[in-house]
Amino acid sequence: MSVSSVGGTYGLSGSGMDIDELVKNLMAGQQAKTDALMQKKTVLDWQKSAYNKVYDDINSFRDSIFNYKLESTLSPHTVYSNNTSVATATANADAADVNHSLLVAQLASGVNLTSSDRINSDTTVSKTSLATHMGITGSFSLNIGDGKTTKTITVNPTDSINDVVSAINKSGLNVKANYDSTLDRFFLSTSTTGSSAKIEISTTGSTNDGKNFIDGLKIGATSTVSNGDGTDTTTFTSATGKDAVFQLDGVQFSQASNTFTIAGVKYSLTGVSTGASMDAGGNPVWGSAAATNVSVSFDVDTAVASIQSLVDSYNKILDELNGMVDETRYKDYTPLTDAQKADMTDSDITAWEAKAKSGMLHNDDSLTSLIRSMRNAFSNQVSGISASYDKVTGKNITYNSGSSIGITTGDYAEGGKLHLNADKLKAALANNPDVLNELFGAAGTTKSDGTIDTQSQGIVGRLYDTLEKTKDQLDEIAGTTANAQYDTESYYAKRIKETEKQLLSAEDRFDIMEAAYYTKYNAMEVALQKLNSQSTWLQTFGSTS
Repeated sequence: MSVSSVGGTYGLSGSGMDIDELVKNLMAGQQAKTDALMQKKTVLDWQKSAYNKVYDDINSFRDSIFNYKLESTLSPHTVYSNNTSVATATANADAADVNHSLLVAQLASGVNLTSSDRINSDTTVSKTSLATHMGITGSFSLNIGDGKTTKTITVNPTDSINDVVSAINKSGLNVKANYDSTLDRFFLSTSTTGSSAKIEISTTGSTNDGKNFIDGLKIGATSTVSNGDGTDTTTFTSATGKDAVFQLDGVQFSQASNTFTIAGVKYSLTGVSTGASMDAGGNPVWGSAAATNVSVSFDVDTAVASIQSLVDSYNKILDELNGMVDETRYKDYTPLTDAQKADMTDSDITAWEAKAKSGMLHNDDSLTSLIRSMRNAFSNQVSGISASYDKVTGKNITYNSGSSIGITTGDYAEGGKLHLNADKLKAALANNPDVLNELFGAAGTTKSDGTIDTQSQGIVGRLYDTLEKTKDQLDEIAGTTANAQYDTESYYAKRIKETEKQLLSAEDRFDIMEAAYYTKYNAMEVALQKLNSQSTWLQTFGSTS
């Protein structure tokens, strides 16, 4: 019986030993080294992924709190208009809490031009080119102006009106063109409003093609003058747009737009006040016009809801960080090898790996430092805030920390979770409507070394900078992505890369050693087979002599 190839159990002509099992036992030590490296790399991958998740989550939290550095978030105002058919309004943080009286005599408008009739009375004429549509025979330059800027486009007889429309709309002017082929009418309008808005069209040439084109649009009267050099210039100039004319708190104003901001209030005019008008000379007539009342007030409910949202977001990220730092690390539960998984049920594998992955960032220095800094941002006082008079107690109160406005920390078991007392915050806002801007939005003074003095910095600024600092640390530790293809410089990326090299080297040594064992056993079997053959021959020789 012939000897088998590498591996397997040899036949009766050989040793009859299970070579695979023998080699497996001999390779057990090398297999353990390879498995240990694989497990080490797996743990490193898990830890890197855990860091990357923290990076993403604190980055999202940092982005979400940026708006809490803005006055518009910390000092919200609500505006009420008693006649929205005349005006609506919104307010920014600079708006004073007062009532405004508004009268509108004229809305701002732009220029709108339309062909007074069909460009060509023949409804069967071809509109594919200006030659067939308007009788244009030569090329010419058309100057288009919007009252501030003039652009020149070239018009050819092979162009259609739609080509001219496209050229005007692409010119960058505050003039928009349109053409309705069914009505055979041309439309021009300004995209801006106000007395400076107008439409100017002119052309100069030795032929009448340009003049015929402008006149043929039928948008208004033109004028033509001779230049004395064999050329004529034909010009169309529209009437200008109109400014909005209104009275605000008894003072007359004009604006080029119906939307404008005065003293922190953004007005959007929607109509003319009943009883107000403009006379023939373009002057406002107020008469007994009915005023629109626009009232601005600090929006306490929105302010409280905004801070509650901040507290909720803070608690969410804090809960996640505490969970990672406090999660138990089961060092005895190492990543499973393929051989170990083969002897386990799926449920056992899931339970084992849950413990193996647990506590990847247990007691991590960067995260514990971040948690401590986040807590200090709310608990430490903000310097430089003046005291406010408390209308209830008659005493002065300084709102210079989270607790002073009703933001407190829960008991030890809650891990620093924040709680907001809405009533206390409302009381603080009643005494000082600017308290949130002072406490949360303060930029902080700059020290001689160029850094920000955190004692005078607002709560959100402290949080924002702390998160940014931690992001930089995590980037150095584990990069910003779990994909090693895009992260080669972080501490964990380098450790994983080095472990991968060690693992490849161990696998190569394993293959070499295993092949050497099989080669030796094969040689042994070949020798045994020869010996067996010789013994048989000798026995045969002896029996025939």
